Amino acid sequence: MISTLSMIKYDFENSVGFVVNTTAKAFQRSFDVELRKNVGVSLSQWRVVGALVLQPGLTQKEIADKVGVEGATLVPIIDKMEKDGLLKRKLDSSDRRINRIYLTPKADSLWESMTECALRIRKSSAKNIPESDIQTTLETLRKISKNLAAFSDLDKTVIPVKKMKVT
Repeated sequence: MISTLSMIKYDFENSVGFVVNTTAKAFQRSFDVELRKNVGVSLSQWRVVGALVLQPGLTQKEIADKVGVEGATLVPIIDKMEKDGLLKRKLDSSDRRINRIYLTPKADSLWESMTECALRIRKSSAKNIPESDIQTTLETLRKISKNLAAFSDLDKTVIPVKKMKVT
């Protein structure tokens, strides 16, 4: 058992990772509410639509990879979107085991409203913050992201520690 007295103190409030994660969750909650209220779609559905706007005809696996969820998590989202008339599954012409996903005209007609929701959230989040501060924040976060990607690549070269036998 870990004693709270022997634990290293960690200042979560001033941790970039903690603040970024908390802020990202606030963005997601706000955007999900805005989308549901004004368009009738969820944040998860927005992510699928966004992936398909950029690249129509993706497979379910490709969509799952792009939106960062497991395939099994994506299936009910796709099922609901198809039932709601937002997308269509079509068999791949070269491999009938694969479904390609396409947006319907109904989804296309909602895209502008979805984008307006995103812009309202962006505007609300930046209220009373100078544009120069926003740009500095974006540049800093991009550098942090790049640093972490490089760190993760280095991390792959580390040899795993062997498990010790407990007797």
